Amino acid sequence: MPVKSSGMSRRIFVASSTLAMSSLVASRGSAVAAPTEEQRGKFLTTVRQFFELMHRKEIDAWAELWANDGRSIVPYPPEGFGTSIDGKAQILTAFRGLFGNFESFDYEITGLYPAADSDAVCVEYTVRAILVGGTEYTNQNIAVFRFEGGLIKAYHDYFDPRRFQTVVNALPKP
Repeated sequence: MPVKSSGMSRRIFVASSTLAMSSLVASRGSAVAAPTEEQRGKFLTTVRQFFELMHRKEIDAWAELWANDGRSIVPYPPEGFGTSIDGKAQILTAFRGLFGNFESFDYEITGLYPAADSDAVCVEYTVRAILVGGTEYTNQNIAVFRFEGGLIKAYHDYFDPRRFQTVVNALPKP
């Protein structure tokens, strides 16, 4: 059965979600001060480095963007893929394996939305990757980055798990 569109574009939805997230953080009365303009600029630089280092498959350098207790969270994982990877060491190990399976990884950031009153940055991006053996993987993602001390504390990645199943199926079996 087809689902009716609410008429809200994805970009408007992401922007309004980011605003709502920012308002929620502000309404909690958090003791943490809102980031400065300079800090938000550094968050955006880190997000761009995150994707560029993955594109170049420089996973060891990419891991340096993460806090030691960082988390990579996948709310809707495909079969055989966990909902989170906890800790910088485990993230590095997992992404080395994942990117060892890519011949290439290309991306396009189509939207970048820093929250005004929190450490969050919401990103819309598309992926086009070629797996070892020539299979193409494409997806459209929305990610939410959270920062602590200038490093990535949490990375929530929302994507179509049916498409990502192609990547999971191509991973070497233990």
